Amino acid sequence: MNPFSVNLPNERRIATARAALNTAHVVRADFPLMSDNAVIELLADLRHFCAGRNIDFGSCDTAARRQFDHEINGGLQ
Repeated sequence: MNPFSVNLPNERRIATARAALNTAHVVRADFPLMSDNAVIELLADLRHFCAGRNIDFGSCDTAARRQFDHEINGGLQ
């Protein structure tokens, strides 16, 4: 588990995700509306990042899902 995100409230996590989306748009010089496409582009960029560093995106995605489920349930899972 990421020690830097354990105690962040959901509002802060949402703000962090928005910042990541905005940063991705700036880097790509692309400014679409925040939509499904923006998330798809960010996820595709993360897949490229993982592929370039031999990181298993699928394993990271599975771990992220477990962490999200834990966080969204108030740490009860």
